Amino acid sequence: MVLYRAGDMAGAITQQHKELIINERCLGLDHPDTAHSYGNMALFYHGLNQTGLALRHMSRKLLLLSLSCGPDGPDHPDVAATYINVAMMYQDIGRRNIALRYLQEALKKNERLLGVEHIQTAVCYHALAIAFNRMGAYKLSLQACI
Repeated sequence: MVLYRAGDMAGAITQQHKELIINERCLGLDHPDTAHSYGNMALFYHGLNQTGLALRHMSRKLLLLSLSCGPDGPDHPDVAATYINVAMMYQDIGRRNIALRYLQEALKKNERLLGVEHIQTAVCYHALAIAFNRMGAYKLSLQACI
């Protein structure tokens, strides 16, 4: 993460790839840290405008979260947070309808799991407001803020 923030994208990718391999081998595929490593790798690739590769890593993260979180995996708050990241990636490449579906699903999960007044739920509303704004749906954007 330090290398990424310092602008050394190649170094960040290399180090993140090493962490990912270590986590897979030492902790296993069903460990949350392994899923988190895939998420970080995805964010790094997205930062390099390699969104297709980033989305593949996010898909892997979602799969691993379903393994690591047990039968309730799809209803884990980390899944909702990952949905928001996936939505932002789709939004950045102009796939706003797909982004909107991920954001709406994240909002449903957060409201059900964390409640309507939780900060993560508020993050979903904020992301929805941005998505609607970018789509030119200003009334819906305003409604998401209220």
